[in-house]
Amino acid sequence: MNRSRKSNKGLPRRVYLRHGAYYFFAPEAMRDPKTGAMKKWIQLAHAHEGEAAMLTALAALLQDKKSITGTMPYACAEFRVAKLKKYTPDVQAQYTQYLEVIADDFEEFHINQVTTKDCADFLRNKFRDKPNTARKYAALMRKLFKFVISELGLRQDNPIDQLDLGDYEVERRTVLPTHEHVRLIREHGMYSKPRKDTGKRLPTASGPMFCCLIDMSYLCWQRAIDVRTLKESQIEDGRIRFKPSKTEKTSGKTVDILITPQIQAVIDQARAIKKKYEIISPYLFPTQKGMPYTKSGLFSMWDRARERAGITESVWFKDLRALGATDAAKAGRHITEIQTRLAHTSSKTSEIYIKESVPETSGIDLKLPWENV
Repeated sequence: MNRSRKSNKGLPRRVYLRHGAYYFFAPEAMRDPKTGAMKKWIQLAHAHEGEAAMLTALAALLQDKKSITGTMPYACAEFRVAKLKKYTPDVQAQYTQYLEVIADDFEEFHINQVTTKDCADFLRNKFRDKPNTARKYAALMRKLFKFVISELGLRQDNPIDQLDLGDYEVERRTVLPTHEHVRLIREHGMYSKPRKDTGKRLPTASGPMFCCLIDMSYLCWQRAIDVRTLKESQIEDGRIRFKPSKTEKTSGKTVDILITPQIQAVIDQARAIKKKYEIISPYLFPTQKGMPYTKSGLFSMWDRARERAGITESVWFKDLRALGATDAAKAGRHITEIQTRLAHTSSKTSEIYIKESVPETSGIDLKLPWENV
């Protein structure tokens, strides 16, 4: 039986007026939707806003599944707070989006109710024709349920462990941009779309730095994130030290790339652009505001230039890495050299990046033994 209230009579259960505001007192600490902090006292509204505002806020709080311990939205919210900070900003943004989709689709589920079949249906219904995305969601959900088991203690098994992903085989990407594709994209990245009133194309302020990013990616074969976040401090003693973000928490491989005359020319061009626009930044390829280009910013620049160039093939900025490796293989560079520059732990992985078959040459000269017998 609940005790009779001695104060704040007439207010909803667990709601109190204190310090000039209405508060909800939770039986157990819950996450404040406004601040993200775990609290027992959750502020609903200021007293001067009236009881109507308090009741609206209370209804929203009690209906918010993220605030109800044990729900899937709650688990997604807790995982986001506890685990995402260790990832790069790009991965955090992607995982945040994925977690919102998962929380929305499993909104009515308690964490203990989710079965392997539920997870399989989720992937099938949303990503039937997107095998790579389906595998990414499955990988994140495996991490989510491991967190639920080990840190929230809300279930004892991981439903993803029994998930059959055989229907989501990712086909090996075989598309490779041509040198003409890259030339056209660089050219069209320097100018805007034709103006409606004059039909003229105007130079873009970001075009020259965009070309530097393309050139450095092709010459060094590093991932887009490692090129666009390249710092001046990584350049010293005639070499650039890359610490690939993808391998930072696995193999930890780094690669020092010797600065060739062409690489030096790109560095000089980027520094000249920074000087022209009086950009003070620790990054070699910054935006006008001094920050590195974001993933979406760089890729959208590439896509706009590709569209203006009239290129219909699905060539991506990240294909520059494969193009550089393929050109080196065609020029006769050994697979071990290519593997070193790509910072791969296995030559088999490096071979995936060599998109076109590079035939070996055989010059064995045999005589026909049955002639002139």
